[in-house]
Amino acid sequence: MELGLGLIKSRPFDQMLVDEVIEAAGISKGLLFHYFPTKRDFQLAVVQAAAKELLAALEPDRSLDVLEQLRRGLEAYIGYIEQHPSSYIAIVRGAGSDDGLLAIFEENRDAVVQLIAEPFSTEPNDMLRLVIRGWIASVEESTFLWLRDRPCDREMLVELLLRVGLQLVSLINELGPGSPMAIL
Repeated sequence: MELGLGLIKSRPFDQMLVDEVIEAAGISKGLLFHYFPTKRDFQLAVVQAAAKELLAALEPDRSLDVLEQLRRGLEAYIGYIEQHPSSYIAIVRGAGSDDGLLAIFEENRDAVVQLIAEPFSTEPNDMLRLVIRGWIASVEESTFLWLRDRPCDREMLVELLLRVGLQLVSLINELGPGSPMAIL
């Protein structure tokens, strides 16, 4: 898995060659395929491991205030995309056409939503989940564009995305009943 993770970080996952992993690990094809029945199963296991790695990088320090937790989470998320852009883009943009990737993407997205929602509400309601998922999509797209064009420095990007997220959450409170507790 470590070798697969190394490959997925250096190129899109669909270009990961099982033969390279087998050769680098010094194992036979039979051994790899004993644990992973197909090449696709191995690729999906590597993507799942990468998703878990991302979640570990996003794990907040709950001793910090909410704003600092969000800021650090954004920095970690942007950093992850920055370090692995082609793989991350291939996974996110290719997920809709691949059931295996889509399942990993959805599971990971739900876990990220839960991490973000926790300081606001122990049981996030549908509105809070909706707003956070939309904000995460905005963070991804903004980060992809930022990587391509660099219209501002990294600190400005983090600050902008943080403020957008806080505005979205505060709008829920303004819009009516069933909203999460106010954060500011």
